[in-house]
Amino acid sequence: MKNIFTFLTVAAISAMIFASCTKCSTCSYSYKYLGKDTVKTYPETCGNKEEISNYKQLVNTEASIDNGATVSCTDK
Repeated sequence: MKNIFTFLTVAAISAMIFASCTKCSTCSYSYKYLGKDTVKTYPETCGNKEEISNYKQLVNTEASIDNGATVSCTDK
């Protein structure tokens, strides 16, 4: 019985640690093209904090090319 409790405790702690390291984000930006509102949506990206930060920076860089672009990201 003690081994089962120990196993469940270790499994729960491991799940919490690994679940908190991985985050997902989906970004898009809207801009005007030939007078019409257009939205470019990027695929969902999952990873650690640095990978998500790089992903958001990429979207912001590409959005800066289109004047007046508005970036929106949804984190999960």
